[in-house]
Amino acid sequence: ENFPRHTGGAILLDGIGFWEKYIEDHPEKILEFSDWMGIPIKPYKISLNRLKELLLEKIR
Repeated sequence: ENFPRHTGGAILLDGIGFWEKYIEDHPEKILEFSDWMGIPIKPYKISLNRLKELLLEKIR
């Protein structure tokens, strides 16, 4: 197993809707990568609002 300490799976933080499109277009690549890691990949939608606020703060 390549990632034995991470049995809960890999979490993909998705702030732009990448996962849904990619899994539709390339399901075999996701399964192949998950098999190689030996753990499942779990998408988790996030907001980029905090990043936006931090960037806006820096340019003010």
